[in-house]
Amino acid sequence: MGRIVHSQLRLAAATAIGWFALSINGLSQSVPPPADGILDETRALTEMTHRQLADELRQFRENLDCDAWITATSFTPADMTLRRRAQINRRDWSGERPAVLMAYDRATNGGAMSFAPELWGRYSSAELIEIMQESRRILSNNTLTLDERLTLATRSWIDRLRTMESVRLRHTLPLQQDEKRLAQATVITFASGAVIIALLGLVSRRRLASSDQRFLFPEVHVGMRFGAPYGGGVTSEIKAHADGR
Repeated sequence: MGRIVHSQLRLAAATAIGWFALSINGLSQSVPPPADGILDETRALTEMTHRQLADELRQFRENLDCDAWITATSFTPADMTLRRRAQINRRDWSGERPAVLMAYDRATNGGAMSFAPELWGRYSSAELIEIMQESRRILSNNTLTLDERLTLATRSWIDRLRTMESVRLRHTLPLQQDEKRLAQATVITFASGAVIIALLGLVSRRRLASSDQRFLFPEVHVGMRFGAPYGGGVTSEIKAHADGR
C-alpha cells in the first residue's frame, strides 16, 4: 500500500513539473502575431463577428497609423497578471510602434489593455485610463455573451481613440481651412478700412486748407490828373500776404 501511495506521489510530482516546464517554455517563446489582429483561443467569436472586428481593426490601423490587437485566452499563469501578459504580447508583436492591445481572460473573467508609450505621450493619461476602465467594465459584464462583450469593448476604445486623435490633430495644425478663410477676410476688411480712413483724412485736410484761405478786395490807387482827383486812369494791385493768406 505504501509503495502505491509513493508511486502516485511521484507521478503527481512529475506531472506538476511537466506542466511547470511547459508553462515556462510557453512564456519564453513569443506567440506569433495574428495576421488579422485577433487571437481568439476561447473560440467565443462567431465567424461573422471575427471578420467584422478584423476589418474594423484594419481600418483603425490605416487611419491612425497605430497597430491594434485583441486577445481572448482561456487562462493566465498564476505568476503573471493579465496586464503584464498584454504588455508582453504588444511588445512582441509591435515592437516600438504605436499600438494598443485589449486582452481578455476567461478563467478570471477579467480584461486589460496595454498602450504603447507613444500613445501615453500623444493623448491624455486620464482619458486612456478611462478607456481601460470602460473596457474592463464591459468585458466583465456577465449579462452579455462573450461575443457581445468583446465586440462592444473593442468598438468602444476604437471610437474613443478616433475622437481623441481628431481633437489632437485639430489642436496641432496651425490653422484650419475655415479659420484661414476667416483670417484672410479679417485682414482684407482691416486693410480696406485703413484705406478708406486715409482717403477721408486727405479730403478733410484739403477742406480745412481751403476754409483757411482769405480773399481781399484789390487796393485801388487813383492818381491826380489835370488837377482833379479821379481824372486819370485807374490802376489796381493785388498783394499776397507773406503767410499765403
